[in-house]
Amino acid sequence: MKLRFPIHFQNRMSERGIDIDHIKKAISKPDSKRNVFQGRILVSKKINGKIMEVVYYVNSNEYIIITAYYL
Repeated sequence: MKLRFPIHFQNRMSERGIDIDHIKKAISKPDSKRNVFQGRILVSKKINGKIMEVVYYVNSNEYIIITAYYL
């Protein structure tokens, strides 16, 4: 799975303490998944007692991560 993170999101990852492996788990085996806006997909996954949400889209077999956060 090839992930791409825009610069803005890279800054947010460190601020939010987000683990790349958690993003991969959420995308590959989500607890819930739905289309949200202009081809973007929102997935949720419970990981280590927290719920992670990831918004992304797919472009040429690459997952472009828009945002990710723990609820």
